[in-house]
Amino acid sequence: SNGINAEYGDVLIFETVSGIVRRKLTGHLADVETVRFYPSDKVLLTGGADMCLKIWSVEDGSCPVTIPAHKRLISSVEIIDRGKEIVSASSDGSIKVWRCGDQSCLETFTPEIGEINDISLFPGSAEGSGKLCSVSSNGTLSLHNLGHQDRLATYRHTGGELTACTAVNDVTVIAGSGNGEILTFDTRNLSTPVSISQRSRFRVTNICKDYSGTSSVWVSQGDGECYLYNTQEPFRALTLSGGDSEGILGLAVAEGLVLTSAKDKIVRRYTL
Repeated sequence: SNGINAEYGDVLIFETVSGIVRRKLTGHLADVETVRFYPSDKVLLTGGADMCLKIWSVEDGSCPVTIPAHKRLISSVEIIDRGKEIVSASSDGSIKVWRCGDQSCLETFTPEIGEINDISLFPGSAEGSGKLCSVSSNGTLSLHNLGHQDRLATYRHTGGELTACTAVNDVTVIAGSGNGEILTFDTRNLSTPVSISQRSRFRVTNICKDYSGTSSVWVSQGDGECYLYNTQEPFRALTLSGGDSEGILGLAVAEGLVLTSAKDKIVRRYTL
């Protein structure tokens, strides 16, 4: 299996077991902010501070598609279904849906004034249909209806910035805040969170779904904590690293494996 480390415009693809770098992808003119593997694992989508999206071949390192996508850095990307369409979010406050074949923009969402920090597709989303959630620097969580440019619902967090989110299933969204809160929502009633918990006051940097198929998610924070969070038992979490570690910037989850990248420029692999 492959791992990714991205910095200063380059993307390093390495073997997760041996740590050997398989390929270096060079092309972004500024920091790479977000990456996603296509379902085939042979194609990679990246978004950078150079405001561009790039699609790469993992096998030969070529970059057949570059899309000048936004007016500010690209903070998050998602791949719809098999990858004919992709979604990008930016600190310019917009979310865009792109058709890769002709590089055309199919939809643009502008949820609120503020930077979009993260987006997450709901399970089952397909080309021209489905749902997307987003969180922004002004504390807004929004639900969007793909294919219609509709905003279905909005929640405004009075505690400040929302920094990360993931759609766990059809009705559950978990979001993190700039002061370490974990908020669980039922999308059928977004007026108030189902629960709010807080382990520390450091920024939630990533939230990723667990491969167990439950409502658990992996959470990383700016103080170096990485832990499995269960919405049913929020204070009985499995912790991989504590608050005395370097702040975690990136988090990836595979079956039986968790990878983190930190401010000390080290990628750490945890076998579950």
